[in-house]
Amino acid sequence: MNTDWAFYRGDVAHGEDVGLDDSRWIPATIPHIMQLEKKHCGGDVIYDGIGWYRRYFKLPENYAGKRIAVSFEGVMNACELFVNGHKVTEHKGGYVGFTSDISDYVNWNDDNLLALRVSAAYDSLTPPGKPQDRLDFYYYSGIYRDVKMIVTDKLHISDELEADEVAGGGLFITYPKVEKEEALVAVRTSLKNGHGECRNGVLQSVLRDEEGKVVAEQENPFSLEGGDDCCLEQTLTVSKPLLWHPYHPHLYELECQVKVDGKTVDSRTETIGIRTIRYDRDKGFFINGEHLYLVGANRHQSFPYVGDAASNSMQERDVIDMKRGGYNAVRAAHYPQDPAFLAACDRYGLLVVECIPGWQYFNEDPVFTERLCQVARQMIRRDRNHPSIVLWETALNETHYPLEVVKAIYRIAHKEYPGNQMYTSADYFSHEETEPYYDVFYKQVGRFPKDGNVMSNYLDDQIAVKPLLTREWGDGVGEKPRVRLDENEEEQMKQCRGRFQQLIGKGYFDWCMLDANPRMGGHFLWSYNDYNRGAEEYTMFCGAVDVNRYPKFSYYMMQSMRPKEVSQPGLYEGPMVHIASFNSSEKYISSTTDIPVFSNCDEVRLYRNGKLIGQQTREAQKDTYGAIIEKGGSPLYLFNAGGYESGELKAEGVVDGKVVTTHTVRTPGAPHHVEVVVPDHPVIPVADGSDMIPVYFIICDENGTRVNTSDAEIRITVTGEGTLIGDGIRRIGINPQRVEGGVGFAFVRTTKKAGRITLTATSEGLQSGKTEITTRRFEGEYLPDGYHRPFTGNEEDGVVVKPTRWDKQILERPVAEIESVKVSSTQDGYPESNLTDSDDFSWWIAGEDTFPQVITLTLTEPTDIIASRIRFQKDSSSYKHRVEVSEDGASWELLYERECTGWDFKPVRLGKKLRYFRLTIEDVSEGRAGLAEITLFK
Repeated sequence: MNTDWAFYRGDVAHGEDVGLDDSRWIPATIPHIMQLEKKHCGGDVIYDGIGWYRRYFKLPENYAGKRIAVSFEGVMNACELFVNGHKVTEHKGGYVGFTSDISDYVNWNDDNLLALRVSAAYDSLTPPGKPQDRLDFYYYSGIYRDVKMIVTDKLHISDELEADEVAGGGLFITYPKVEKEEALVAVRTSLKNGHGECRNGVLQSVLRDEEGKVVAEQENPFSLEGGDDCCLEQTLTVSKPLLWHPYHPHLYELECQVKVDGKTVDSRTETIGIRTIRYDRDKGFFINGEHLYLVGANRHQSFPYVGDAASNSMQERDVIDMKRGGYNAVRAAHYPQDPAFLAACDRYGLLVVECIPGWQYFNEDPVFTERLCQVARQMIRRDRNHPSIVLWETALNETHYPLEVVKAIYRIAHKEYPGNQMYTSADYFSHEETEPYYDVFYKQVGRFPKDGNVMSNYLDDQIAVKPLLTREWGDGVGEKPRVRLDENEEEQMKQCRGRFQQLIGKGYFDWCMLDANPRMGGHFLWSYNDYNRGAEEYTMFCGAVDVNRYPKFSYYMMQSMRPKEVSQPGLYEGPMVHIASFNSSEKYISSTTDIPVFSNCDEVRLYRNGKLIGQQTREAQKDTYGAIIEKGGSPLYLFNAGGYESGELKAEGVVDGKVVTTHTVRTPGAPHHVEVVVPDHPVIPVADGSDMIPVYFIICDENGTRVNTSDAEIRITVTGEGTLIGDGIRRIGINPQRVEGGVGFAFVRTTKKAGRITLTATSEGLQSGKTEITTRRFEGEYLPDGYHRPFTGNEEDGVVVKPTRWDKQILERPVAEIESVKVSSTQDGYPESNLTDSDDFSWWIAGEDTFPQVITLTLTEPTDIIASRIRFQKDSSSYKHRVEVSEDGASWELLYERECTGWDFKPVRLGKKLRYFRLTIEDVSEGRAGLAEITLFK
């Protein structure tokens, strides 16, 4: 049900009515964000209003008499569901979805209308509950995960979210015995008989291995009265099981069929992994009896432009990149993430810490606690069968709240998942009273550092309460914890140097010394990806990859922490080596005296232009990096070339005396061409109308080296069986777009027809780039569209542009007095006086088509100006311009040159004393130069 939707941005009275004219609504595809946003959109500027969705459908004849339900995996943040004008249900919270039976509301022989009113407005009673302008991430909006119609017999396997049963509903699979020779698979299947009379039948459960071979099966009879439900328990015995492990994630397929008179009336298939886990206070984490040190990162689920509304394949690609990046675990911060992400973690072997929604907030209203408890239940019920989930963080992140609530959620967790495989986690330091109610603790320190320095680390302050992990590290301290992709190589490397120091015990005191702590069971870097947040205007640049998922040096630093002995076919080969330098300039020690190399090999050799600079061994680094090496990680290798020479750096990784891997970098030259690159993932795009394909546009020199200093503007063309998401919307800057650090990014959405997609990128003065993608046919079923008039709305209809928190502060400041305004020319009816009349909808328009057009404001006296605000006349046009200031009218200082659309009218920081302000409009994408307002704030 992901295609053929209509969307309206804003509220509509009786938007559920069947007779409502929706012909001017916007065509929409799920996953969907209610408003596309800029790549960098921090500061609480995203859309947080109301939206309506409508989907017409017609039920095939063979559905008659069946149970019809709809499943929404994620709707942010609250919604009301209507079918054919009737309200069916409502739901609060966007991180765990819901399923609703709509059988009583459908027309069996006519068109149907499903309508959803969605609110992204702030709700203090729904966890996380934190106001978005003070939140360290974004909630975003819309129907941002899959929608499915579930058609079953009225005698069916129930839905775990709909059933609302403790440790019940749907399928619940556990493993009472896990040994190399034999494993027991316990299957609890919940059945519901929606018929009016008794049904007799059998439940047949069949377990198949990865090759499709049946390895166990069992059949149990049942008799179920009309309207009743029951739970059937089965135990399957598997000889010599292939156990699930992050480095060999073997999966089985469990098919449960409900049969009546030999006919299958309902079935459900679950992918499972047989494994057992335990945590030890002093030794850490064990899986299938084997110790494993957890090397993880925190991941936010947001992406550029679309927020959290990314397709299943994008969830899978993230998991692949994390596995390739050296991680064996992920903390799904700070909320339950997409079921597709968890399924990919199962498939590729990425251990998961699953978190309830929460971040530095608690509401004492009992409704908040009630909803918190309910989302904890629903999270466990939804995700309990995933072998990848090995820890449930049932505490609100960095929040103090009543002990009774802590106890309640602890009881919920262990009731929902009874036995010895449920482990919960939370912070210990400053939460000592919660010790009985969690199974694993972060922050196990006995006191604040005795010298008062938060960066002081003492082994005698480390205490042994319960098994120990560090949930977040790598941000907030260090040489440079946050770095943009477009910063130079030395700035990029500072982030890594700081993180190496933290791993050897020189970080925040409550990170518990990381690898230098003998009891440490593992840790999770903050963070895997850069992301936007409501609390700050600036993107959070602490990621190992940027918002586009393009790797920084830190990505390869963490990649070197994986064991060289472990390879996963189709994903990566174990040994790796990477030069963390662009060899770009004599200005940087990373190209001269401290050339960094990351490697998990026994020995590293570095060459420049064919000459050996030096060779270093892992063994020789133990004095400095012994703590990291002891935990299975790798040291930082620094090579002194004695000076600078442009050209080629080549690193060799050596194992047992043989070169097993190499990496080469070349000094970037002048920009020459654009390369269009689709990431190399074992993921084939599906022609289902909603799949998404990530595409990079790399500015390269003649040799194919990325020019990391380039900010060239590119233009993108997509033809064939795909469309460019956000194409032509200048407000968000996808096409055209200005690259960052030589890298541009966009999403392509597939059509419903399998075939070729051709992508071309051009940039002035450079050779164009081109690539082709082939999509495969969708193998599933579409719910047929019902009859309706075509949806003709435009993606930008009703767009809302919000000021940031800083913007609000600036807009409340006093305005400088303007003595005079001078312009190059004026069109009749649009005088220059409109520029300073405090009206955004009165305009000055130039009297000529020529450029440049110059506007000069003279203040009554020299004044300290904090910021300026310029609003151009036409929101869809692009204005190339520059701003200069002067105190005397003779000597001018250039403040900036830029190109932006009329949507970009937020205040710009100045911090200058001036009397004259000059704006020169050098070009406009269409029409004449025009302005609505210029305001200078004191």
